[in-house]
Amino acid sequence: MYSKIQFVVNAVSLTTVALVCLGISHSSAAQPPRLLLTSESTISQLKSSTTFTDIAGVSGETEIRQLAALGVLESTSGQFKPQAPITRGQFVAWLVKTYNQLHKEPITIPENTSSAFPDVASSDPHFTFIQAVYNAGFLAGFDDGNFRPDDLLTREQMIALKTTLDSTGRDNRSPATLRNFIGKTKGFTDVEEISERYLSHIALDLGNAASGRNFTRVYGITTRIYAPQKAVTRAEAAVLLSRFRKGGTVEQALKRRNR
Repeated sequence: MYSKIQFVVNAVSLTTVALVCLGISHSSAAQPPRLLLTSESTISQLKSSTTFTDIAGVSGETEIRQLAALGVLESTSGQFKPQAPITRGQFVAWLVKTYNQLHKEPITIPENTSSAFPDVASSDPHFTFIQAVYNAGFLAGFDDGNFRPDDLLTREQMIALKTTLDSTGRDNRSPATLRNFIGKTKGFTDVEEISERYLSHIALDLGNAASGRNFTRVYGITTRIYAPQKAVTRAEAAVLLSRFRKGGTVEQALKRRNR
């Protein structure tokens, strides 16, 4: 009789453990889902952390799954849409959520505050994250005082926003000198298309290891077309956010969580 009872107890215990390991749900950045990682953590283990059905084999699959496991990404449809463009508001929300999970001193999320941008209502789903970046003093809106949360994020905007969170420095050379550096030294053929307001951030990112060299990590070391006005895809944004210069990687954050 004792043997039979013990067998049932063991079976129930094993079932409970299995359910705990697999029962990962999408939740807020403040209470992200837990993912049990081992020293052999691979993409096969991360597959149980999301319900995305459209990312298998795409570039950035690992980073997308890791960000979902960290609690940054959520889905109500089961699809991530990796090749779809991302808006400025959505990107800033991912940016702040990821930053706060990777750094000891997070960006403060404001409560009951008025908007710094006339085109970002407090009812906007990304309002608190946009306001948080502004309050923290990071590059956010445009010279006209607006943020344009529903505009598609461009490559030059993405790099500028991310670089300001990676390094406090900037390249203060003249616009002409910066274009010469980006064009002749780094070999980009479309340097004249880069907006002047982002030149210093782009030059810093390309030429200083302290910036994180984000563009190269996302688009490769051999590309010579910056395409600064091109819309950023959701998968590209995920790859970019998988690493911060001071905060480390999302993979490291997941491992720390379960020590």
